[in-house]
Amino acid sequence: MTPDYSHWAYWTHHLRFWSEPFKWVIFMGAGWGSLYLRRWQKRRLEESAQGWPSVEGRISSGKVAAIAHTSRFLATLEYTYFVEEYRTGKYTHEFAKKAEAEDFVAKMREQRVQVRYKQSNPGKSVLEQSVVEQHILLAPRFG
Repeated sequence: MTPDYSHWAYWTHHLRFWSEPFKWVIFMGAGWGSLYLRRWQKRRLEESAQGWPSVEGRISSGKVAAIAHTSRFLATLEYTYFVEEYRTGKYTHEFAKKAEAEDFVAKMREQRVQVRYKQSNPGKSVLEQSVVEQHILLAPRFG
């Protein structure tokens, strides 16, 4: 008996069968795409902040979280700085291993760092990767 190719049940069964493997490819692509976008935005913001004034800040806290649909981890540092009033900002960096991310957060906590801020909007700030690298000698693994 030959299948009825014009019947909707035939196509829904076969589309469902072929969509399962591709669903995971799409999820992985979305995860890696978001990583690429995050890296691009971070690099672009650091480049635009080159002409901004800087002020001394302090890393106040940090946390590590898994990045969805990938095997990577995101370390997020929160820092404070003073320009007319106390302000906060965040710095993020990706790591392949959770232990490395946790070690990074532990080493950076309470460090004094130079923070660049936008003069017309002091609430917008950037903690540059080069400044972080000066405090942590992880340059071969940073990137």
